[in-house]
Amino acid sequence: VVQDISSQQVLAPLRAHLTKNQFSAWDCCAASGGKTILLHDAYPKASLTVSDIRESIILNLRNRLKRAGITNYRSFVADVSSPQFSLSQQFDVIICDAPCSGSGTWGRTPEQLVYFKRDKIAHYANLQYSIAANASRFLKKRGFFLYITCSVLVDENERMTERLSQTTALQLLSQQYFKGYDKRGDTLFAALFTV
Repeated sequence: VVQDISSQQVLAPLRAHLTKNQFSAWDCCAASGGKTILLHDAYPKASLTVSDIRESIILNLRNRLKRAGITNYRSFVADVSSPQFSLSQQFDVIICDAPCSGSGTWGRTPEQLVYFKRDKIAHYANLQYSIAANASRFLKKRGFFLYITCSVLVDENERMTERLSQTTALQLLSQQYFKGYDKRGDTLFAALFTV
């Protein structure tokens, strides 16, 4: 599995706090499954659930997990940002690798800055909040919620963690950037919460 250098490190805040090996985990914006694969590598006994908004994304995810040798997991298609979103299960760990501006990748794709429209920042911040706030309702007491972006913008990161801390049951444990621009990699942001 080939991953960006910062992506390889982004689970560090969770690993610093999570001591048990068997737990339930939900990657609520799983995309191609990179964070799920990392989690499985670190905690092979974890019970995995993955979701994303489109069936085509889940099909690609299933193929990637199969190539990584991961066969025991549950997957579903859902719009976690929807006010009607609901689940019948709670999880010990939730990973929310939220859709974002991608500004943390612009060091290796600077042309994206030319095409990026400033009003997209508010769009992404609202989407991120809806996803994270909805998903956090399914976190077990004393569980861990890891919020991740590949953004360097404060509205998607520090302001988002402040908003989530003020309006949900989430309590911020740590937040940090994983800087990759000096290593030909991406810069990612991760915030770890508990309830």
